[in-house]
Amino acid sequence: MKKKLLGILLSAVMVVSLAACGEKSEPEEGGQEVNVPVKEIADQIREEIEWSAMLLLEDETLLQFYELDASILEEYDANMPMMNVTTQEYSVFKVKDIKDVETVEAAIEKRAEAVQKSFEQYLPDQYENAKNYYTETNGKYLVFVIHENVEKAEEIFQGYFK
Repeated sequence: MKKKLLGILLSAVMVVSLAACGEKSEPEEGGQEVNVPVKEIADQIREEIEWSAMLLLEDETLLQFYELDASILEEYDANMPMMNVTTQEYSVFKVKDIKDVETVEAAIEKRAEAVQKSFEQYLPDQYENAKNYYTETNGKYLVFVIHENVEKAEEIFQGYFK
């Protein structure tokens, strides 16, 4: 059991390390920055992908689960499962100041690690799902999705920045 746990933990560390090298793009030089409500992006993710019952995080719970102070955010829509039997989760953030993007990226990575850790010995299929999350940054916007269909979430998010 300890060997299996160690193997899973090492795999998770490797996946998180590789995920940290994810895409980061900014508006093209001379291009116009996108200004879309975060709720619009989150609503489309919520509508086009099937989710279990979700809990919308408020400022206090955002701090608790993401270790993220909402005061650096212009707006956000962060959701996690109501019951701890699935890893499905999605959040869209828009920072007030571009310099805070790295802070939010670090918070997302910590959250991804925490979800993986909570499922590594609990539900193996959900643990594998948690390792295959999607996160991306575009200008002041960031998205984080844990779901079996992260490709659809990626398509939705990127669709706002074309």
